Amino acid sequence: MILDRYIGKSIIIGCMLATFVMLSIFMFVDFVAQLSYVGTGDYGNMQAVLYVLMRLPQRLYELAPSILLLGGILSLGAMAANSELIVMRASGVTTLRITRSVLQAGMLLAVLVVVLGEFIAPEAARTAKTYRAEALEKKLIVGGSSDLWARDGNRYVNVKRVLPDQQLRDVMLFEIDVDRRLKQIVHASNAQYVGDRWQLEDVSGTLFADGSTSTVYHESLEMDRLILLELFSVLELETHDMSASELYSYSDYLDTNSLDNDEYMLAFWIKVFTPFTCLAMLLIAMPIVFATTPRSGGAGQRVIIAVLIGVVYFVINRSVNHLGLALDVKPLLSAALPLLLVTAISVYFLRRVQ
Repeated sequence: MILDRYIGKSIIIGCMLATFVMLSIFMFVDFVAQLSYVGTGDYGNMQAVLYVLMRLPQRLYELAPSILLLGGILSLGAMAANSELIVMRASGVTTLRITRSVLQAGMLLAVLVVVLGEFIAPEAARTAKTYRAEALEKKLIVGGSSDLWARDGNRYVNVKRVLPDQQLRDVMLFEIDVDRRLKQIVHASNAQYVGDRWQLEDVSGTLFADGSTSTVYHESLEMDRLILLELFSVLELETHDMSASELYSYSDYLDTNSLDNDEYMLAFWIKVFTPFTCLAMLLIAMPIVFATTPRSGGAGQRVIIAVLIGVVYFVINRSVNHLGLALDVKPLLSAALPLLLVTAISVYFLRRVQ
């Protein structure tokens, strides 16, 4: 319908404007935060700028709910200032009908947020972290967006994935002798630093000696050295850098091994609810726009209200999440409660406006 397309176009343009404004601000903040690393190794101003740019997809994903809130208020506010919403309602278009058109555009944006958070942002975050680690340490060779190469004496280690709690996945170890000839190749599906030693699981190896080869297999194997532990401070992925599928897989791994997985399950459910949070933020923009008029402050008042709501929601969301972990509340409930609260408030005020 023409009305749906017109409102949807306005919402998307408003969100694009909000994206430009918010990313510009946070790019500057992120760059300033990187200045403390500038001068270490090969990490200079240009490397800091590139790192910030590579982190943009993750930053965009984190800001998505706030962007939809501000974008919705900007676009709908412009329509209200031009009396377009008044004309629509005078023509028989109900508030509920306008809200439906707004949410249709929001669903499209929510799908983009899911794609961004599940596929683009995690890979971009890994690329950014390995790029910065290579510049800072000057000991890493990055062979791809998630491959890590490190050297330890006469051994070269390739790691496909660095996980929290000093864990590595899909590890290949190449050892050479004094004549620079390949001595052995070892592959381990998992490796974790426990105590003061590395514990490798599902280990298979090939030995090269006197022109012949032999293979060995161990369910588990301990090693004194594998990679520098200092690398974890710059390479280890945090929960917000992981996709929902990775969080669920890692949580399941912890649960299988009788380890606490609440933090990762909470992060998983937050990822699941993020697109719905975007829709709730867009929904709450509706009563704000209808309840404010040019005489009551107009656009300036709406923007201030949007900022206040964004800050309050952020504080409440983080507080409920951390309080839930401290009180051993189910991660699903801790992640869903702020969303349910915002949705209920939005529906209540929207009904009053209607």
